[in-house]
Amino acid sequence: MQTPSVWDSFGKNLATKNPNLELVSEDLSNGDFKGFKHWTDDFSKRVQEQGAGEKSFLLGYSLGGRLALHACLDRPDLWLGLVVVGANPGNGSKEEMLRQLQNDQEWAVKLRNEPLEKLIKEWDEQKIFCGIQNPAPRKIGDLNSSKISHQFKVFSKGRQRNLVPELSQIKNPPILYLSGEKDEKYSSIGKELASFCQSVEFRVIPHAGHRVPWENPNEFYLAVSDFMKQCMQ
Repeated sequence: MQTPSVWDSFGKNLATKNPNLELVSEDLSNGDFKGFKHWTDDFSKRVQEQGAGEKSFLLGYSLGGRLALHACLDRPDLWLGLVVVGANPGNGSKEEMLRQLQNDQEWAVKLRNEPLEKLIKEWDEQKIFCGIQNPAPRKIGDLNSSKISHQFKVFSKGRQRNLVPELSQIKNPPILYLSGEKDEKYSSIGKELASFCQSVEFRVIPHAGHRVPWENPNEFYLAVSDFMKQCMQ
C-alpha cells in the first residue's frame, strides 16, 4: 500500500552521511511477476548485472522483507548484509497459511471493486499497526489498485514456503531483523528467528510499532548504519 518514494527521506539521509552509498528502490508495479520465484530470479539477475561484481546491502520492510529473504537465499553471494523489518519468514501452520491466503484473496477482490480511499482507511486501521497513524507519505493518485490486487494474489504469505530451515543453514550474509517495541507479533517472530539462525541478529527499535522506518526514523537509521559498518569491517 505504498510506493518507492516512501524511502526518499531515508535515501537522502544515507547519501548525506555515506557519500559512497546509493539507495536503489525496487518497484514491484514495474513487472508482471507470477510469484516469489519469478520475482527472485528476475531481481537477482538485475542485481548481478548492475552490481558488476560489487556486493550490495539489501533492505526490505514487510512484503519487501519477505522478498528480500527469498533473494538472500537465492543468491547469498550478492550481498554484504541484509536488513529485514517486520517480515514473516513463512513458518506458520497450514491452517494459518490457508487463512492468510483467503484474507489476501479477499483484499485482492476488494481492490478491484471498492474505492481505494476507503480501503486505505481500512488497511491503516488493522491491529498490526498498533493504533499508530501512518507517518509515511502516501499519495493515493500514485497507487494502482489493479497492480496492488495482483501483488496480494501472487505474494500472499499463504503462498510462501517456510524459509526458516534454509536460513538456519547459511552463515553469510549477516542478517539484521528489526521490529518496533510495540509490535509484539513481529518482535516475537524476530526473536524466534534469531534463536534458530546463526546469521540473524534481532534488534528492537523503541517508540515504534510495525512501520519502524517511519515511526522512529532516527533509531532506524542508526541501527541500519551500525549494521552496515559491522559488515564492512
